[in-house]
Amino acid sequence: MPDFSIDYSTLYAVQAQMKKLAEQAGSGGATGAFKELGDANSGERTAALGTSGLSYEFNLFYHHSKSRTESAKEGLTKLSESFKAVSDIFFDADSNIASAAGLMGNSIGLSDWKDDKAAYDRWVADKAAWDSYLESIGATEWFQDHPDDTSIRAVCHADDAPPWCANWNEDKPFPMHPGDAPPKPGPPPTSFHHEDENGTIDVTIELDKDNNVIKETSTVTNPEGQKFTTETVYDGPPRMIDPPGDAEPYDVRDYTITTTSADGTTSTATVTINDDGSGTMVTVDGEERVTSTRSGPNAEWVETRREDL
Repeated sequence: MPDFSIDYSTLYAVQAQMKKLAEQAGSGGATGAFKELGDANSGERTAALGTSGLSYEFNLFYHHSKSRTESAKEGLTKLSESFKAVSDIFFDADSNIASAAGLMGNSIGLSDWKDDKAAYDRWVADKAAWDSYLESIGATEWFQDHPDDTSIRAVCHADDAPPWCANWNEDKPFPMHPGDAPPKPGPPPTSFHHEDENGTIDVTIELDKDNNVIKETSTVTNPEGQKFTTETVYDGPPRMIDPPGDAEPYDVRDYTITTTSADGTTSTATVTINDDGSGTMVTVDGEERVTSTRSGPNAEWVETRREDL
């Protein structure tokens, strides 16, 4: 997991203190008897201070002091929010890096699991073909009694070849012994969890009946509890295009990406891929829609239009 690029705890602590100062400034900073007398009406102040002149001067001083302190509230509030904004920006950027760090796919072990399953399935098929052939030539019981003999050709070319070898014709195709069974894989891996002092990353994938990924979700949480979630939903199983030459095959499935940032806002990107690998991506983020295109399967997305909704 990449290190978060900034100490979020410090930013949040500063933001909390700034917000506290803003709240205090909102009251004018006055407390106790000073506030009670300042908020009293003219008659109450005069009764407390003894003369109307002193009451007037106190009232003037109180409200001048209060207004000066209150005027700082807006500035302090904006300043506190600026610290939060900086933290959110860096956190979201770091979360984008983390969610794109190759965790979904190979790193959760799905590709390795598919390789292991394919190897086991091949062995099962080879074993079934071998057992069926032995039965057809009447050799099943003999090979059960001689498990170390795995070559029909060697057995039937020996001087003491068993009678069933008369049914074997080495000029016709016949299956080979499948060998020992490889480990049988368990259920496919569909989740990943990482946790350290910088936060946590949780990844989950959903598979169809053929173990194709049809949905991917990653959630990054920092030590302060902020979360950044990216969800990708594919419109079906992979549709691979195998181009001519040495170019790598590519997937032309359409998909939708929904991103939820640390402040709870969401953006949605709808991606349409053409058979030649070119595509269009329309991203709706708040009150704005951005259209981007790419020229091929390995090309960068280029913004072509930006408009207010």
